[in-house]
Amino acid sequence: MLPTSSLKYVLLLFYCTFSFNLLTTPGCALNIGAETTGVAVSVSKECSKQCESSFCSVPPLLRYGKYCGLLYSGCPDEKPCDGLDACCMKHDQCVQAKNISESIGSDSLKMNQSVHLLLQAYGLEIREDGEDDYLSQECSQALINCMNNFKNSRAPTFKGNTCNVNDVIEVIHVVMEAALLAGGILHKP
Repeated sequence: MLPTSSLKYVLLLFYCTFSFNLLTTPGCALNIGAETTGVAVSVSKECSKQCESSFCSVPPLLRYGKYCGLLYSGCPDEKPCDGLDACCMKHDQCVQAKNISESIGSDSLKMNQSVHLLLQAYGLEIREDGEDDYLSQECSQALINCMNNFKNSRAPTFKGNTCNVNDVIEVIHVVMEAALLAGGILHKP
């Protein structure tokens, strides 16, 4: 049996490979039938005022609480739904506070094209316009630590949650590991 750290890297490699395959597949093949489930799916940036739990193990569509999800966050002054949601809220605040505005040169972007494509698959973008870019190693590591603390505390999740919290933590953890890797490659503090 492989050690736990090896399994995490295998899982990360799987997600990277899966994402790359999605990016090289024609757009007409990407229809996953989500519109037939009766659940509205949106990939636009929005804020939430209600606690949600949907697409619990699908990184690009994950919605947990008010703050956990890609291109998804709680509205200003909204309280988090539980401890895990509070971790995601703190991550959003960390990224906003850092407001990483350094521009990445075109040569650097060309050299790291595959990293850029992978991050886009997870909704993480390398920004050149001064907006938040979610590649801060400090913010990503703080989120991972906070999630581990929440998991170890065995604190309850919010009322009405339909997600397995361990699945949600693992999905976010894998995405944050990818962000840490990309942040290290692109020298993001």
